[in-house]
Amino acid sequence: MRMDTRVVKGALAIVLAAVVIVPVAAWAVPGRAPVRTPKANASRSAVATVRLQARNQLLQDRIAKALANRARGFDRAASRIGTRIDDVAALAAKAGLAGGDVSGVTSTLDQARTALDAAKAAEAKAGDMFKAVPAATDRKAAFEAAREQARTARTGLVDARALLRSAILKLEAIVTGLAGAAQ
Repeated sequence: MRMDTRVVKGALAIVLAAVVIVPVAAWAVPGRAPVRTPKANASRSAVATVRLQARNQLLQDRIAKALANRARGFDRAASRIGTRIDDVAALAAKAGLAGGDVSGVTSTLDQARTALDAAKAAEAKAGDMFKAVPAATDRKAAFEAAREQARTARTGLVDARALLRSAILKLEAIVTGLAGAAQ
């Protein structure tokens, strides 16, 4: 009796299917956990921990660089505004000695100083919030909150500059009035 090749191929396919399907089906038995060696789990856990620490360190480094750049720009702008406030206050004092009413200018300059101080405080808080992002459970929400705080700080600088500009215009009007009265 001679065997047909189709029968041999079919029998071979059934045997291979049994060899592959039976172990796979055994893994799917309810209540039976897959067999893993503790060494493999420890190795995977250690590798995952090292990768997570490396990612967090990279994120902290990136945040530190971004904060350094941001602080450099913010401090430069705040220093410029602070210097200009002091210069305008000195000019207002001279105009006051010349007989001009500079009470409106000084009150506006005080408001500008207050806005500048509030902006500096908001920037410091934003820096702390950015530094806390890697440790946060919801990094995206923490980053958005820090970003919003940074916007608040920038808005404070813009407000301080606008108040300074208003004080300069008031002082200019006073000085122009003094010059007209002197002639």
